[in-house]
Formats: sequence, structure tokens, C-alpha cells
Amino acid sequence: MQLARGEVHVWSAFTRHSVRTKQSRSARFRFECDRRRFIVARGSLREILTRYLATPPGQLRFVYNTFGKPGLSPECGRGLRFNISHSADLALIAIALDAEVGVDLEHLQALPDYAEIARGFFSPAEVDELTRLPSGVQAQAFFSCWTKKEAYAKARGEGLASNGTPPTGRWSLHTFQPAPGYVAALVVEGVIPPGRILFCPNFPRTRSIARARPRSRSVSGPKIPS
Repeated sequence: MQLARGEVHVWSAFTRHSVRTKQSRSARFRFECDRRRFIVARGSLREILTRYLATPPGQLRFVYNTFGKPGLSPECGRGLRFNISHSADLALIAIALDAEVGVDLEHLQALPDYAEIARGFFSPAEVDELTRLPSGVQAQAFFSCWTKKEAYAKARGEGLASNGTPPTGRWSLHTFQPAPGYVAALVVEGVIPPGRILFCPNFPRTRSIARARPRSRSVSGPKIPS
């Protein structure tokens, strides 16, 4: 599969299938459903990467930075960058060439206290804006802000706690809804217009890449949407 510079491919895969392989890296999960989701997501990642690299899945080699961000080893990566996120029954895999990329996905769900969690990671202004919103829209606002921060932190390969404001023009932020009940954010190095973001939903049933137009802007710092 061809991938041009300045282009990002975003694949989605449902992870609620039963699998029996690659058990070793999933042992840290407590619940069987989480283990299965993890296995399916990682299996999908390997299969998708082989389409770009023409390399058997078993020959792919991964490396991890200090914060645990995975990447392909130099001998097999060929400049390919990827990032993966999964939540509930869905996974997203973003692929770019010679550009750092981060993607985050969250399933909208009720939490006991959005503001309390936000105080640990959001700016005071963002917390104040969140608490002023009606309770009926706080979940959407909280997870929208969270995915932007997480995607940016993952693109940089750093922890969420170190999230700051990126240099103007260096990063592009795209937000989208990959499925009902989910929100997602994509951050990629460079100025990438929406028309250069291509989507492939429902992997492996759908294998074609299609252009889409997510909401996007150059990043000047994640904000809670009004």
C-alpha cells in the first residue's frame, strides 16, 4: 500500500472478537475482555503495517521510548511512523511517513467527577470552562479535551503530565467521531490539511482508503469546545 509524505492514513477496527494468539503481551490485563481487545488491536496493527512494508508480521520488530511509545525498528521501519489507541470495542491506528503522529480514542461514558480528574491534567482555564458547562454536555467536552491532549502527548512521545503548548505551525490537530459514542483526536507533525487525512473504517472488512474531512486546525493548545 502506498503512503505519500504529508499524508496520514487512519484505520479503525472493532476489537470485540475472540482470539487465541499473542497471549504473552496481554497478561497484564485483569479481565478477559480487555485481553481480547488488546490482542485484536495489536494483531490488526501488525497486519496493517505489513501492507505498507511488504514484510511478514512475524518479522516486524518494535522499539519503545522511555515513555513506552512504540515504533518500528530502523532496519524495517523505512521511515514509517504509527500510533494506536483503543477504547471499549474500537481501535484506531494512524500511519504517517517521516512525521511523528499521535492518535487518541475515547468511548463516551459517565464519570463520577469530571472536574476532579480534569484538575490533574487540564489548565485552570480549561477546568473552569468545563465546570461552567451544563452537566449534559460535560462528558463530550471532557473527552474532547482529553483526546486532544493525549494525542499531542503521544505524537511527541511524552507523558500527558508534560503536555504544553506546541510551536505554532509545527503540529496539526484533527478531531473526528469514528463511530457513534466515541470521540477521537489526531495530531501529526507538520501542516497537514484535512484532505490529506484518509480513513479506512471497519478493518478488515473494509480495505479501501477514503478521504474524509474531520474538524481540524493548527494546534496552539487543546481547548474545551464551546
